[in-house]
Amino acid sequence: MSRALEETKAVRPVRQRQRWLSRVIRALSRIELVIDRVRWGLRQRFGRLGPLQIVTYRGFGTAARAVLRGRVLEASVLERSLEADSTFRSFRRMLRRFLSRELPEATLSAQFGASVVAGVTDHEGYFELPVVSPDLKDQSGWTCAEIEVVGAKVRGLVPVRASAEILIPGKSAQFGIISDIDDTVLQTYVTQKLKMIWVTLSGSAFTRMPFEGTSELYHALVRGASGDADNPVFYVSKSPWNLYDFLIDFIDHHGLPRGPLLLRDIGLHDEPPIDHKSSAVRELLETYPELPFVLIGDSGERDPEVYLELAAQYPGRVSAIYIRNLSVTSLTRDRERERVMSERARSYGSELRWIERASEALNHARERGFVASPPSS
Repeated sequence: MSRALEETKAVRPVRQRQRWLSRVIRALSRIELVIDRVRWGLRQRFGRLGPLQIVTYRGFGTAARAVLRGRVLEASVLERSLEADSTFRSFRRMLRRFLSRELPEATLSAQFGASVVAGVTDHEGYFELPVVSPDLKDQSGWTCAEIEVVGAKVRGLVPVRASAEILIPGKSAQFGIISDIDDTVLQTYVTQKLKMIWVTLSGSAFTRMPFEGTSELYHALVRGASGDADNPVFYVSKSPWNLYDFLIDFIDHHGLPRGPLLLRDIGLHDEPPIDHKSSAVRELLETYPELPFVLIGDSGERDPEVYLELAAQYPGRVSAIYIRNLSVTSLTRDRERERVMSERARSYGSELRWIERASEALNHARERGFVASPPSS
């Protein structure tokens, strides 16, 4: 058997296992959507609303415009993980994330400073509210807006409010950081199919682990070369919004930098015609045209291809690409593919580095002057 064929056979299972996990999550989401549509029809005809909860997602914006995202659910269903949870309780909480009862066609009102904007949730309870306010120009870092449910097409509405966090990068920012989550930050055991699925469904934010050195790398990138740049970090993932609270708790518990999450909705439809990750990264590049970006991902799916396509479309905007190589051993790495893709990156004014450990990316970032070097002893 040729070495090239051996390499292909060794790398292929990683992507196959990721597809298995994606199918499991999509199946849960499809079950959720069918149940929700039946339940909503019955509630419109016969029911009353229980207590509501507005789940707000960390948003982002500029001095000119911000976007508030979130979902309206019945509060009795969604349960946050606790550090003392057993494996069974963690499994139950994960299932309940996919069996949430959302409120479609709810009327919302959001206030930021003196500005007020209204909107309506979609058929799965999601909302997206653009905010244009003169008060934004005075903001830097994290700020908050207030959101309230003021109307619904079911009897028994009790208005409920929630705060929504918004990140407005400051003038000191030198670049932005965009990171994948699964297999880049969060260990998912992609080389062991059954373990990967079980850990995903039964683990909690307190038992799941990040890759070693990830927090140190990301905090160094946030501080930048000056040490106090406060560069914004964004987490982009194909994971569904159902896992939002789990991922936020994971990021906070393990000391990773706070940042907005850009996840996606998975329903009865198949994969979207436009790749979610590509669309999300493009949105960030266009929202902050004055900032270059460092992109971080892994080799398990299409992160290298997606990031290179964006580097080609936005020449000079992608300073560096770090790809965690998920091949089991160095013998399984496709060196020719890596070489060709690295050359492509250079032609777009970027640099693609294949890494196995976060410390390799940190050393490169220091060499390139993205982050400050450690003080000499």
